[in-house]
Amino acid sequence: MNDKWKAIWNRRKPARGKLSGDWQEVFLELKRLNGYDVMGDGISLDAFLEQDAQTRELLQVSAGSSVFEVGCGTGANIYLMARSGMTIGGTDYAEGLIETARKVLPSPTELYSGEADTIATEQKYDAVFSNGVFPYFPDEEYAARVLTRMLEKSRGPIGVMGLHDIEKRADYLAFRRANIPNYDELYKDLDRHFYEHSFFEDFAAAHNLRIVFPEMLLEGYWNTPFIFNCFMYRK
Repeated sequence: MNDKWKAIWNRRKPARGKLSGDWQEVFLELKRLNGYDVMGDGISLDAFLEQDAQTRELLQVSAGSSVFEVGCGTGANIYLMARSGMTIGGTDYAEGLIETARKVLPSPTELYSGEADTIATEQKYDAVFSNGVFPYFPDEEYAARVLTRMLEKSRGPIGVMGLHDIEKRADYLAFRRANIPNYDELYKDLDRHFYEHSFFEDFAAAHNLRIVFPEMLLEGYWNTPFIFNCFMYRK
């Protein structure tokens, strides 16, 4: 993984007092630290909760289920799931973000820092997912190793959200350059990986999985037009 990206994420720290208020305030601070404060006017709590509800439906989980997140960052997503009675676990390559997650997640089964392609698979969960992390992977070989680990760790579905669509790469770059002065200089050596749908279709076929690409709108999120989501199910 790119060490420059890791350094950026490790520098993100919670604002004073933001992790001790109402759960809504805590959750929004966790999301901010995970990068949802970069552009625009921000995303509302209702929009995040709508996405959370759809994620649970697609992962086929509810109270009493167990869920593991690859690239959990500060644990915002599994924070909501834990509040509703799920058993949770997570990992992220930025130790600084995991330190924040440890402050707010009650008794996670697993919570540790490490590379996504080396996650331990002994502990199984009803579902395993990742949100907004795959674009930071260096290449598809790495991504394939992560998918394999996710499948081994899950007894049921796996979900990958926030994938940058290679067909929309030009539009994404044009948007960023139009909205961020000196974008190319600022993001030099901070590449993002763009994916074809066929990469995931090939993985699903090789592992006898049913695959869907559901539309998951997150109102107010500038990145939505440029990404897609993928969920896979055992037949």
